[in-house]
Amino acid sequence: MAAPVRTRIDLSKLDERPVLRLVPPLPEVEEPQQPAKKPPRKRQRRVETKAPRVAGRPSQTRVAACSPVIRRRRRVAASILIGLGMFLAVLGVGALANAFTANTVPDRTAVVWVQPGETLWDVAERSAPGYNPEAVVARIHELNDITGNTVLAGQALEVPSAP
Repeated sequence: MAAPVRTRIDLSKLDERPVLRLVPPLPEVEEPQQPAKKPPRKRQRRVETKAPRVAGRPSQTRVAACSPVIRRRRRVAASILIGLGMFLAVLGVGALANAFTANTVPDRTAVVWVQPGETLWDVAERSAPGYNPEAVVARIHELNDITGNTVLAGQALEVPSAP
């Protein structure tokens, strides 16, 4: 049950307040009818014309103004050309970067035996010096079907070898 609301207003004086009466609504006034609006006229395209020549006055040539549609088409065409140019530039830089990257793992393979205390990383550095050891270790995993990184001393491994 809700608690009673306390107010500072004396509720006994509510009946003494003046009564407000509604004013009858005003009669509707008819507004004068406005003529129907004509659709806006399209701007005429100015055509290059020559004004009649007056003696002592240089000839004037009017230049045709481009409509907004033509300007929009030019912007769209320019945007497409810029986007295509940027795409080709990125593609070219990617191809150029790919051309300069050397083969990360040698193609030739050889069989080596693991020396005591060697890891796969050591075997990769010994068999393919100058190449990325991480990529060579991954290739050793593929060639020998090794799942872990542990090798035993004296184990024969097929490894990529540098010429």
